[in-house]
Amino acid sequence: GYGVVPAPERGIGGGIGPSQDGGPGQVTFYVEVDDPAAYLAKAETLGGRTIVPPTESPQFGLTFAFFADPEGHVVGLSKGAVQ
Repeated sequence: GYGVVPAPERGIGGGIGPSQDGGPGQVTFYVEVDDPAAYLAKAETLGGRTIVPPTESPQFGLTFAFFADPEGHVVGLSKGAVQ
C-alpha cells in the first residue's frame, strides 16, 4: 500500500510506500508548478528525461509528473490540490 500525508493548508503533501522494484527505495521531492508538461519539456532541453508524463489524479485533485535529472535523481512536479 501507499500512505498519503495531506498538506494542512498550503503546500504539497507527501506519501510513503514500498519500492516498486523491491529495491531500497528513494526520496522524491515535489515542486509545485502551473504547467507540468512545460516543465518536463524544459527539463528535457537541459538533459533530463521524463519518467512519468503528466498524469491526472482526480482522487487527490492534482496532476503530477516525474523527471530524472542528468545524474538520475528523480524530481516530482505537482499542479493542483494546493490551496
